[in-house]
Amino acid sequence: MNRDSIVRTPYYGAVSTAVAPERPRAACADEDPELFFPIGDSGPALLQEEEAKAVCRRCPLMESCLQGALERGETAGVWGGLSEKERRSLKRRAARSRAAS
Repeated sequence: MNRDSIVRTPYYGAVSTAVAPERPRAACADEDPELFFPIGDSGPALLQEEEAKAVCRRCPLMESCLQGALERGETAGVWGGLSEKERRSLKRRAARSRAAS
């Protein structure tokens, strides 16, 4: 192992980049974060929301992003391909399903 493949971090000490597993990169990483937080729910905001969802659909992390947003209770923006309203609806359906069981 050469010296250039060692990275020092304050949390884990020396970490070798040579053996670090390759992690999938989120599709939104290179996008303007504002894209995922449209203002309003009509007209241009709907177009912006659809553009954000298109980015999500090509992301290898879409499912884990949505799960994380649901667990954290994200109330704004597009996360994991769903809008605020869609996530609320998903949560309501899940709650009704649990109540019916």
